[in-house]
Amino acid sequence: MKQKNYLSPLNISLKNIGRRKVRSICLTAITAFLSFVLIGGTLLSVCLKNGVNSITARLGADALFVPYGYEQSAEGALLRGEPSAFYFEGEAAATLLNADGIERATPQLFIASFDSPHCSALVQMIGYDAESDFLISPWLNGTVPGGPGLNEVVVGSKINGKVGDLLSFFSRTYTVVGKLAETGMGFDTTAFINMDMAQTALAEYAKLGGENVPEGQGVISSIAVKVQPGIDTNEFAKNIRITYWKERAAVILPKTIISGMSSNLGALLAVITILAVFLWILAAGVLALIFTLSLNERRREFGIFRVLGSSKSKLAAIILTESAVISAAGAVLGLGLVSLVYFQFERLLVSAIDLPYLRPDTGTLFAVLLGGFALALITGPLTALSSALRIGNLASASIIKEGA
Repeated sequence: MKQKNYLSPLNISLKNIGRRKVRSICLTAITAFLSFVLIGGTLLSVCLKNGVNSITARLGADALFVPYGYEQSAEGALLRGEPSAFYFEGEAAATLLNADGIERATPQLFIASFDSPHCSALVQMIGYDAESDFLISPWLNGTVPGGPGLNEVVVGSKINGKVGDLLSFFSRTYTVVGKLAETGMGFDTTAFINMDMAQTALAEYAKLGGENVPEGQGVISSIAVKVQPGIDTNEFAKNIRITYWKERAAVILPKTIISGMSSNLGALLAVITILAVFLWILAAGVLALIFTLSLNERRREFGIFRVLGSSKSKLAAIILTESAVISAAGAVLGLGLVSLVYFQFERLLVSAIDLPYLRPDTGTLFAVLLGGFALALITGPLTALSSALRIGNLASASIIKEGA
């Protein structure tokens, strides 16, 4: 029994791998690189698609009114959570809320917290009107029904703090009553409060040195709008800019933002796919070449096995087992590298890409990792299959003669 185990394809393969360390390391490195590209590329694609889908679901307005000159700041606050502060005066806000062509409108107030002892963290605060809101309330109410109340705050997934914790903004203490699931957009680093608390926070912000805060009541930062049916949003935006130029109204069309992101995402995903396919073909070709060269070098070795009574199928099994063991080691190493980058350098990756990025759920994540691992795992045996068939069809006499 021990003798049979010693001469098993797995045992012989492990011995051969150990004897040929340089070749084995090179094959493992190639497979690991292939595994890293396949798994990492697929995971990145899934995260980016999730990010764009999340924004599409949450930017449900036809248009956003913001003060002229602050369009980029508004997009940065919504998409990336960049702390921003910009305002319409109360009179201008009231006029815009009743502009022609609007079916529904809801105001929002943006306040950028300080990096100072007066605030627990540097975040974007957004105040919203629960009575008229149709953007934030539908998904915020799933966490905190009715939304935050007096001195209460709901925080995004990336803000440190859990339900029940106390956070300070402009020297006022707020109780965290809800923590949102990750969205892949600026809401992940945003603190949400009701509009009454937002007006109070804005006054406190101004007293502590906040700039550009207009005097008076009803100050807001933006207005989310649903356009009346039958009205073209592009024409609507043009008319608003012309009609309400005194109010310094600029118009952002979320569909334009999403369309631009989708185009950029499509181009990036195409590059990722082409690169992954090219590298897979290249890696498979290199692996096949190495296995072919190795076969020619080992004719005598396999000839001896044939003389000792090994069948053609056993010789093929030895080659395929070697490739499977090496592929498994490379796939595990590639999976480890992906995990390292995914969990340790994710923020740097997201900032470099500058596109919405949302982690998949556990099931999807597991499927992506398992799928990439399996593809990398079978690549080695597939490339070695030709060599395995060739060695099995050679006569033992000719192998020994050629290897002598």
